[in-house]
Amino acid sequence: MRDDLVNDLKQQIALGNAVIIVGAGVSIGASGNHPCASWTGLLHNGVDRCVAVRGLRKEMADMLHAQIDSGDLDLLLAAAEAVSSKLGAPGDIEYSTWLRETAGSLQPLHRETIEALRGLGCVIATTNYDGLIEKVTGLDPVTWMDRAQVSRVVRGDDEGVLHLHGFWKKPESVILGARSYEKVTSDQHAQAMLRALQTLKTLVFVGAGEGLSDPNFGALLEWTGEVFSKDEYRRFRLCLDDEVEALTMRHPREQRLFPIGIGQDYAALAEFLKSLGSNQSRRSSGSAEAASTPATGTTFLPAAPRCFGRDEEINDLVANLLAEKPLPAPILGPPGIGKSSLTLAAMHDRAPLRATCFRTSATSGHQVAPKGARTILKTSVP
Repeated sequence: MRDDLVNDLKQQIALGNAVIIVGAGVSIGASGNHPCASWTGLLHNGVDRCVAVRGLRKEMADMLHAQIDSGDLDLLLAAAEAVSSKLGAPGDIEYSTWLRETAGSLQPLHRETIEALRGLGCVIATTNYDGLIEKVTGLDPVTWMDRAQVSRVVRGDDEGVLHLHGFWKKPESVILGARSYEKVTSDQHAQAMLRALQTLKTLVFVGAGEGLSDPNFGALLEWTGEVFSKDEYRRFRLCLDDEVEALTMRHPREQRLFPIGIGQDYAALAEFLKSLGSNQSRRSSGSAEAASTPATGTTFLPAAPRCFGRDEEINDLVANLLAEKPLPAPILGPPGIGKSSLTLAAMHDRAPLRATCFRTSATSGHQVAPKGARTILKTSVP
């Protein structure tokens, strides 16, 4: 069964259907087990900061430390809310300074896992507040509050790291205590994006711990079980081999969330992630060969997009391309309007156009056909 799950995951990655959701485990490993890389470690530090700068009494601090160590999610959220409140979240300078000196100070001492994640070519999202992924990959952070940019990353028009629970440089976006969780769970755009990813993509949780039970993801998974219990598509959670059985029992069957063991310890994670891209490598290699010698009936285009309400434009474009003397077909519009989707929809049309291969110019950003093929140009205009 494990081989079937791994092969399914590889296929979804190769097709560009997977979204990687990175949890605290990745930050813990990348930072060399820095205490502030985990949620509980960050909260312990926050309690100590409240003692130092807000005069929090020792007995109260001891109680909060005990709540953090309890393993009870409600008590953890209560402690997080106390830390947030005492430090004046989100606008107080002490709160933003604390985030900068903790989550913001983490350095990628071990880069292998993040590099392997980037190598999969998937959209990367994270529940972490730190910038470790950005420091390794060079991608920009995009918080759940950056609505327009979130949509562009989800659609594939831009690249970036989706910070589903906020980023340390934007304290107002950080989801830490109970009240901030209420803010994100009641935000219609944030919830719509999560549900869209859950609906249209294969979610792959890497380094996830108790975060999958928090008010945000706990509610998402509960909704998933209600809506997609009969759906054939799976979701995946990478974990240690000895955690598979317990996690399989923990996630209700209707959620379709399948744990996959990566080895005996997390040192094996980077190599396991690299192995998931093997199908993708073969696909890329095949695409390069096809570009030079296209085979009849074979296409190496990206997956067909969901393109609604543009049938007339698609039909006109296909008709022009199939004409005996086709003319260049410019597709104009501002960024994000759907030029790529329209082009791909035409390429996937069932008309006899499948042997035409396309590439993207790295210098102009235009999608153009190789020599001898019919030509489409797509470009943004002000």
